[in-house]
Amino acid sequence: MVVLGPTTAQLVTGVEITVHATDAILDHFEGVGFHASHPLHWTTKEHFEQVLAKRWRELAPSFARVNHRWAQRRPVQSDRQALEALARHLVFMKENTGTVVYLTTFGMGETEPGEERRRYAQAVANDLEFLLKAGATNLRYYCVTNELSLTAWASLRNDLATFRDYHQEIFAELRKRNLPVLLLATDASPIRYWSTLEWAAEHMDEITGVYGGHHYIESDDPGDLEFYDYFYKQCLWAVQLARSKGKDFILGEFGSRQYHDRRWGIRWDTCLHYGTQREPQAALQVCEAALAAINAGVCAMAYWTFTDYPDEPGLARINQWGVFKWLTNGCETRAPYYAYGLLTKFFRGPATVVRVEVNDALVRASAVRNNETGQWSVAIINRRTSAIPLWLRWNGSAPVRPFRKYVFEVAAPPRTDDGDLQEPLGKVGFADGVLVDTLPANSLVVYTTAYDEEPPPAVEGLKVEPVAGGRRLSWLPSPATDLCYYRIYHNNLRIGSTITTEFLDTGPTRNQPGRYRVVAVDTSGNAGP
Repeated sequence: MVVLGPTTAQLVTGVEITVHATDAILDHFEGVGFHASHPLHWTTKEHFEQVLAKRWRELAPSFARVNHRWAQRRPVQSDRQALEALARHLVFMKENTGTVVYLTTFGMGETEPGEERRRYAQAVANDLEFLLKAGATNLRYYCVTNELSLTAWASLRNDLATFRDYHQEIFAELRKRNLPVLLLATDASPIRYWSTLEWAAEHMDEITGVYGGHHYIESDDPGDLEFYDYFYKQCLWAVQLARSKGKDFILGEFGSRQYHDRRWGIRWDTCLHYGTQREPQAALQVCEAALAAINAGVCAMAYWTFTDYPDEPGLARINQWGVFKWLTNGCETRAPYYAYGLLTKFFRGPATVVRVEVNDALVRASAVRNNETGQWSVAIINRRTSAIPLWLRWNGSAPVRPFRKYVFEVAAPPRTDDGDLQEPLGKVGFADGVLVDTLPANSLVVYTTAYDEEPPPAVEGLKVEPVAGGRRLSWLPSPATDLCYYRIYHNNLRIGSTITTEFLDTGPTRNQPGRYRVVAVDTSGNAGP
């Protein structure tokens, strides 16, 4: 199906967007991704295979910020069980989605300068070396602490000399062992603390491999039409500072407005707009922040977070920022899954970001070309309250194949089974050098050539065996080279998804008679027979 553009009668007003295909903003963009805390939280094998791993493959982020921790938050003492789990997850990210990882320590602990701090640096290097030798060669960046926190949150912003001393000791240890990990400064949050980057650039650039900072959109309503320009300028300032030293800037953690207060006797940390009517608008604002950062030349970014923290007994704080909920809350998806998730899937690195010209102050657009596949993706946000016609022009050789078109609308956010991304609405291509289409009101539209149309073959060798509490299904691996996951059906009702070749049906219909069917789905979203 081809998506038809607006009728002649509609072509009165609209937006003109020009992609300058040969005018690069950044030629080594590493991608749009997540902070991923789940490697450090215990879960079941089934939850990992059927939810966490399946959705990671589905959203395919090429960048992630991940946390490292010490045993019971005691510095120098490694938590070997947590470290081994972290290694497994980092290797999974590398092998399944080619994800570049930025690692930071939570709860670093305070040490005295001199010998004690050198031992701390050796312990950090020991863990980094363990991860690399375990196969996590996608570990590229490290920062000694989260958001300049030591004795209290962000306490090192007033003691940057101590921050530098930690990094100096770690830098020396990394160099001694020839470990290919770059140190990041300063990881500060929010923007008002990004001034610490100037100090770092002046006093510790020789040990810094990349610069980075965080920001939560605290003072801007999700409907604020001036936020994009503000955030673009802030990111551009940080990028230019980093480039003045020959380095890149990473947006290591960002999100919409925080709810950070006590509720029901416990400290609560979540997005203020989650679970409200503003949630879809907040999802669109997060995508605005991503496009502003991309257009400013930010090298990579990580939304906080991929999934919620689990609610554990005795937990000091609830942290529910995920684009979907944790196991105990049904793994339900939230609106950002279907908006920001389009960017993680199609704005993958390594890529080249090119300049995009827009003639409407309420429309934002970004374009990237993947450096490995040559495929193009264009993201457009329409902040107007009505649909508008679009003329997309290409300055350079326009893509020959038509674009698939994906849409997120604030008025009607998608909801899908098992966190599947929404289906494309169809295809639209160029005619006489112009792509003509319609942008829905308050929406994100992603046009991409990053797809194929060959579905996986039928799954073979399905076996169903009775086991205690249900039925065990197993089948032969799909030969599809771009396999993403499998869907499982019972009596034509979908009962689950998994990345593996087995599934335990313990659901409410497990004892009912009927036929099972397994369908392979590829990374383009094509489902087999």
